[in-house]
Amino acid sequence: MTAAAAAGALLAAAPALRADEAAQALVLATYKLQGDGSTATGLAIEHGGALYLVTAEHVFAQMKGRRFTLVSRTENDDGTYGRDEIKVALRGDGGEALWEKHPREDLALLKLPDSVAVGALPSTCLATEEAIAGGVHVGDAVRAAVFPEQSEANGAGFPLLRGGSIASFPLAPVRPHPMFLVHTTTWPGDSGGPVMHAARRAPGGGPLVIGLVRGMRSITDKEKASRYVRTESSYPLDIAEALHAALVWELLGD
Repeated sequence: MTAAAAAGALLAAAPALRADEAAQALVLATYKLQGDGSTATGLAIEHGGALYLVTAEHVFAQMKGRRFTLVSRTENDDGTYGRDEIKVALRGDGGEALWEKHPREDLALLKLPDSVAVGALPSTCLATEEAIAGGVHVGDAVRAAVFPEQSEANGAGFPLLRGGSIASFPLAPVRPHPMFLVHTTTWPGDSGGPVMHAARRAPGGGPLVIGLVRGMRSITDKEKASRYVRTESSYPLDIAEALHAALVWELLGD
């Protein structure tokens, strides 16, 4: 069974997946994106019969060359998973970007070619502004699927699932508040990772993806060791910055 079939089987459990099933569906649709100059996280979604990758725009912008590697996996008959590294075009023959950049925020959408078949979430799993305003609150528990410091859960290339809580207010309206904060440990490589609400579900019962990781917050301590030497130390605050998933709808044109 392919990862796509596995994800579909989970979502077929509507009207509502249990918390662990929803988290598993999120993991099955999250991929490591490896490129020269940038390695991070991306979420695959299905919309209008096509497959797309959603991630932070700086992930693609920092990659050099025309292609990157999407680390996928295939389920074997014995229940194990095999690694499947897929080369995906990122730029055209003239070096032009093939991804679409959000006009205001650090978000990107890349349409995958028909030859690439990976597990994906339906676009209805992306929270709308109405869903955020109608029941997502500061303090709510969330989960994030990520690849911190390029780490993988295992050799098949699955992401790590972290827990946390929404740490900022207000969450809506989205346009003046495009970013929200999550209290969770985050690292380079997490950019583009999807953040799902731990309790709420999307229409159809799948995970409700409320955001995508943009970066991490840290503080920098500067110390003057001597007249000629200065040192800087950076300390993470265990705070992730996430952009609202509702902004992806602007890229999808709906």
